[in-house]
Amino acid sequence: MRFVLLAAVAALSFAAAAAAQLRPQEAAGTIRTRQANYKQMAAAMKGINDQLRSRRPSAQAIRRSSALIAGFAPRLLTWFPPGSGPEAGVRTRARPEIWANHRDFTRAGAVLVVAARNLDAAARRGDVAAVRAAAPAVSRACGGCHDDYRAPEP
Repeated sequence: MRFVLLAAVAALSFAAAAAAQLRPQEAAGTIRTRQANYKQMAAAMKGINDQLRSRRPSAQAIRRSSALIAGFAPRLLTWFPPGSGPEAGVRTRARPEIWANHRDFTRAGAVLVVAARNLDAAARRGDVAAVRAAAPAVSRACGGCHDDYRAPEP
């Protein structure tokens, strides 16, 4: 588990460094894309939770949603290049702590990657009980980041 987490941190750090090459004038587009991606992830997690609360969860619906989350999670840090925070002049809830404490933010991203992969593996197996057990870790990973790195609604 520790190796997987370290590998995820390294991969996310590399992706974040690549994203740092964006030009400042691209900040508005980067922020809009980031917000759209997060909305898709939130909808996917809601879909999974709705399925888990239903009498007959659809393994196929859960699998689609978990695949989206697992696909976005490793790319998440690329959505926060320098200059894409509040200083961009575009409405964003991204707090400056993302860039000031980037090492911790990267670690939090790696926790999400691991949780999302575990959830997706359970979903791909069609194991609803394992999905039910794995889903809270994804929610905690998301919530932990929100607590530290996302400003409240205005």
